[in-house]
Amino acid sequence: MARFARLTTVSWSPRPEPDDLLGGNRRQACEMIDRAARDGSDLICMPEIFAQRGMPFEEGVSFAEPVPGPTTELVGEAARRNRCYVIATMIESEGDTLYNTAALLGRDGEFVGKYRKVHPTIGEIEAGVTPGTETPVFETDFGRVGMAICFDMNFLDVGQGLYDNQVQVICWPSMYQAGRQLQFWALQFGCYVVSSWGGQLNWIVDMTGEVLATTGYQYPIVTAEVNFDREVLHQDGNREQWDAIREKYGKGVDIRIAHPEGIFTLASSMEDVTAQEIIEEFGLETLRDYLARANAVRQSAVG
Repeated sequence: MARFARLTTVSWSPRPEPDDLLGGNRRQACEMIDRAARDGSDLICMPEIFAQRGMPFEEGVSFAEPVPGPTTELVGEAARRNRCYVIATMIESEGDTLYNTAALLGRDGEFVGKYRKVHPTIGEIEAGVTPGTETPVFETDFGRVGMAICFDMNFLDVGQGLYDNQVQVICWPSMYQAGRQLQFWALQFGCYVVSSWGGQLNWIVDMTGEVLATTGYQYPIVTAEVNFDREVLHQDGNREQWDAIREKYGKGVDIRIAHPEGIFTLASSMEDVTAQEIIEEFGLETLRDYLARANAVRQSAVG
């Protein structure tokens, strides 16, 4: 059945408050969350390590904090106040070990889980940041949320790990824009992608690679409403059923064809029928299952 959610990205860099740089960054972040939540957001993605922004990286490392900790507590209050999920990022300390970490806070303000940047930059590692090793995906009340951070975008093992864990939306806090890389990840891993950095151009990308919404010089917040009861399928062996599906369900089903890529998406906007039930009813095969089957046939062929 239809599972619509409003995804929001924030393009923002904190104004330095010299007397309380760390506290000022946190307060301003919560102000931006309050502002962004006016869109009726279900999920808000904030930029990379906003808690320590405005400091030289080496100094920021000295202000590392536990997760959960002070930043997640304050951001959690903003999440609870606005009844939305929020992605918050900071330099994390666990004993003597440091990580570049993104945390997911729930609608109730509680800590849901965290992702540790798998591919810190050379400079980060030399400053003491330890690479993460896992690509967790977290269940929310609308879909499965995963995270990647900045330099991770250059390494497909992160996206593949999220894909293997059935991700539906990747939130990507960053220090750069990425552009077509975001579209490639969305298309390659069949999920929504939400970017957030301090520059002007943040994107929300559809699972077909289409840019749904972007921030700009005029306004730092943008929201896109998307359906999480939606699947990506290859056209092979499936296109023959398009007319029959449309004939039975009419406007209750949304089929969007990406002609050059040879794929399409199928979504249900009905309250009593899911996309998966339509797939099973008409004997369709998702792209994920089709590629797995094709790979298994290949493995058998090569012995």
